[in-house]
Formats: sequence, structure tokens, C-alpha cells
Amino acid sequence: MKKISVVLIIAMVTFSPIFSNSNTWATALGNASFATDSTWTISSGAITQTWSDVVQTDMCSNKTEFRGADVGTSTLRIDCRSNPTRKGDFFSWQAVYELRDQLCPAPWRVPTKQDFLNLDIALGGNATERWQETVNGYSWEDQLNIWYINRWGGDVGGLCNQHGTVLGVGFWGEYWSQTSASSDFGFSLFFEIAGTINPQNWNLKDHGLRLRCIR
Repeated sequence: MKKISVVLIIAMVTFSPIFSNSNTWATALGNASFATDSTWTISSGAITQTWSDVVQTDMCSNKTEFRGADVGTSTLRIDCRSNPTRKGDFFSWQAVYELRDQLCPAPWRVPTKQDFLNLDIALGGNATERWQETVNGYSWEDQLNIWYINRWGGDVGGLCNQHGTVLGVGFWGEYWSQTSASSDFGFSLFFEIAGTINPQNWNLKDHGLRLRCIR
């Protein structure tokens, strides 16, 4: 009986600070930082945007672990197991939304769906989903490589699904906005090397995507 009691006490001490609620999770998170000191300024016509590098947390730096907490019906989760050659950590939409002031401290902020539409227009696009389409004389390869990877500094770093599996590294790039599409989906920016570019994509809120801040 004593052995069982000791095990239960240890389990409570170990897990309750992480999984109890969003306030405890935010305290455990610590400060977020940008993966490098680089920024990208995109300007065209009346649209000028300055973007941070992708975001990672102090808790996740140089670690390979998975942390999560259920908050109501949503998942507040940060996945630290991103490929080390790809910059930044994976965040659930709920984590991005609830911790937005910590992840993107002023004057930075988490982008909205409209920010991604404006970004696509500023880069030369038409703010619509497209697949292997030529836009304003640019092939889809140039739109991906010149606009989104070279000029915006994006990365095809994949995503993390709700089961904690990292998918699409080297093939897909996807970044959260703070705009909700429904109770289950959030808006995102998505592109892939097969030729899809979608500045108004949506994904399941409990999937882990990258984050970049805007100001």
C-alpha cells in the first residue's frame, strides 16, 4: 500500500503543473523567440509588411519532446520535435491564439487571414488558391521559390498531425493565422512543391503548424 501511495504522489507532482490549465501552461512556456535575427519586409503598392523569422520557444530549444494540455474542447499544444534543419517549432492553433501576446510580443503580432491575403497580393499574387497556375507572368515554380521561399523567407518544414507525427518535411509549408474558420478549423497559409499556393487555407486546430509574426 505504501508503494502505491508513493507512485500516485509522484505522478501528481510530475504532471499537474503541465496539464492542469492554460494559465499554468503559459507560465511553464517561458518566453518565445525568433529562430534567427532575420526579418523580411515585403512592399508593393500600398501594402508593406515586415515579418519575423519563424518562432520557437525557450522551452523547445534544442529539445525533442512533446508537450500538450487539453483546455476545454481544444488542444493547447506545442511540439518541439521539429526537424533541426527546419527552423521553428510546431504550434496548435489554440496555443497560437491563447499565447499570441507571448509568442509575438509587441510590436509584433500573430498574423490574421487578411495579412496572408495582403502578403500574396504584395508578392504579386491574386489572394486566391491556385495550383500550377501562372500569375502576372510568374510560373508557379517562381511564385513558390522567388516569392514565398526567397522573398518571404518561408520554408517547406511540414506539419505535425494530432497524433504527434511530423509529415511533409521538404514538401509542404504551412503557417497559422489567428483567424478562426470554425470550431474545428483555423485559417493558414499553405504552399507545396507540387504547385499549390493557398493564402486562405484552413487546417484542423489541433494540428501543429509553424508561426511567423508580423508588425
